[in-house]
Formats: sequence, C-alpha cells, structure tokens
Amino acid sequence: MSGQVTVSRLMKSWSSSSRHYSSEQAEFCLQAMKDLLFNPKGRIAKRRFWQGVVVLTVVAVIKRGVEIKLAAAMAGVLGIFSMALTLALVYANICVFSKRFHDAGTTGWWIIAVWFGKFFFFVLLFGLFGGLFLGDQGTALLEAMMESWASADEAQLTQASRRLVDMLFPLIIFSYVANAVLAALVVGSLRSDPNNNQHGPPTGLPEEFN
Repeated sequence: MSGQVTVSRLMKSWSSSSRHYSSEQAEFCLQAMKDLLFNPKGRIAKRRFWQGVVVLTVVAVIKRGVEIKLAAAMAGVLGIFSMALTLALVYANICVFSKRFHDAGTTGWWIIAVWFGKFFFFVLLFGLFGGLFLGDQGTALLEAMMESWASADEAQLTQASRRLVDMLFPLIIFSYVANAVLAALVVGSLRSDPNNNQHGPPTGLPEEFN
C-alpha cells in the first residue's frame, strides 16, 4: 500500500515539474522571439536572422492576402488593426535586419538600401510579368479605371481596382516572397564580424566568420 502511495506521489511530483518546465520553456521561447523581432539593439547570427525573416514573411503574406480578399471590409476596426499590424511588421523588419548588419560590423541604416532594392525589384517583377496575369481583360479594366478616374466615378473605379488586384493576386503574393528571399540571401550572406564590436560580442559559429 505504501509503495502505491509513493508511486502516486512521484507521478504527481513529475507531472507538476513537467508542467512547470513546459511553462518556463514556453515563456523563454516567447521572450526570445519578442527580443528577436522587437529589439533593435545587439547582434544576431545568420540562423536567427533567417528565423526572423521566415516569421515576418509568413505574417506579411497572410496579412496581404486577407487584405486583398476582404478589401470591401477593410474599414473601421479591421482597417485600424491592419494598419497597426503593418507598422509592427515595419518595425520588426528594422530590428531583424539592423541586428544582422550589426553582426556584420556595419550600421543598421543599410536597411534603407534594402527597402529601395525591394521597391525596384517589386516594380521589375510587375513590369516583366504583370501583362501575363492581366491579358486583354486586364487591359480593358485599366482603360475602365482611367475612364472612371476622368469622370470621377468613384464606385466604378473602386470596383475595377478590386477586380484588377484579384487578377494580380498570385503575382502580388509571389513578389512578397521573392522580395523577402532575395533580401535575406543578400543580407544573410554577409560575413559575421569575429570580434567584439559596439553592438556586442560575436554570435555565430566559427564557420560563419568566413
């Protein structure tokens, strides 16, 4: 009987310890992700940089897809939430990319060059492939939008704009992913500074310093 009581107590103790450990582990992971995405100070290794890029890209793609598909409902509280999420994504991108630049021993202000590069790549993609998605119907929609704009017909202009965005939806999503991957490849390939710098001690493995 005493043996059964002992086993029962051990099981309860183990269960309590396991829950406590899981809670601490979850809290640690949450704090680590919060620090990665919303702390602009310090340095991050290439692996952590890629983790941040993946998270931000997934969130940005889902957000943009929802905005396009629910364009008619993007007003009021939903519109405010979308704007707040946009600002949070911009700030998180600044933090992640800046810390990768810090790890390479340079200034985080290079994020501005990344933004310009993304913008021109976005324009290039639409210039090269936009016509493939639009076709004759897209050309007719563009003409209808111009006529609506000239005649100040806001209702028709809005309707034509939404149809045009729906047609370009696959290209828009592809451009988000391609832009993120290209920027991450360029910035992620930067050589890590093997020495202490003004942003902190080295963070990567020895092979990342080459």
